[in-house]
Amino acid sequence: MDAQTLASFELFNGLTDEELTSCGDLFTETRVLMGEQLTQEEEFGYSFFIVLEGNVKVRVDGEEVAQLGPGDHFGEVSLVRGERRNATVSAMETCRLAKMMTWDFRELMQNHPALASRIEAKADERSGS
Repeated sequence: MDAQTLASFELFNGLTDEELTSCGDLFTETRVLMGEQLTQEEEFGYSFFIVLEGNVKVRVDGEEVAQLGPGDHFGEVSLVRGERRNATVSAMETCRLAKMMTWDFRELMQNHPALASRIEAKADERSGS
């Protein structure tokens, strides 16, 4: 993923071009179709996502609790906490996503402390801690 795209997202504010490039190298872009399930509540989590285009819905216990769009991210709670997924996320339309696997997520968190702090804060917020 290119640094310019990441720079447009609030999560990556304040990172240098070099840091943005380093982060971008860890992501793989993917397209998903409307209705496709991206995470499943209570399953183990292996990936972190950023919505590039489109919208996804977040459900907890079968009830919709949020909709996420471009620049929003999800999947961090299970990766930060080492717990099972706390929500099911599905595409509301055809979406373009940036996806990062667990081992790349660990590298991201280790190499970019400011970004790690933002991601951990969001994980705390979403898990009710």
